[in-house]
Amino acid sequence: MNRIASKTEYPDNWPEISLRIRQKAGWKCERCNHVNEPSKGYTLTVHHLDGDKSNSEEWNLAALCQRCHLYMQPVNMNQNLFDFIEVSDWFKPHLEGYRKSKQ
Repeated sequence: MNRIASKTEYPDNWPEISLRIRQKAGWKCERCNHVNEPSKGYTLTVHHLDGDKSNSEEWNLAALCQRCHLYMQPVNMNQNLFDFIEVSDWFKPHLEGYRKSKQ
């Protein structure tokens, strides 16, 4: 049965999407550039920047180690804050994609 995921549910093909995003990042955290190294607390995850687990748009998905994922968890893409602060280079493509999606 095919159904549309709610904002709190991952899409049915999440394992494939997550793998693609981590491979695209070269198995490194986009924020701190640390390699996937679970034994040292750097397990590579995929974070939904807008908090919507059903939104698998490329701009919305960031490959982040667990440490950076927890750091970024409270970030809200809808904040006007990004109009007034300098954002890190790794975050710029995600922010640009978000802004394009809202046009």
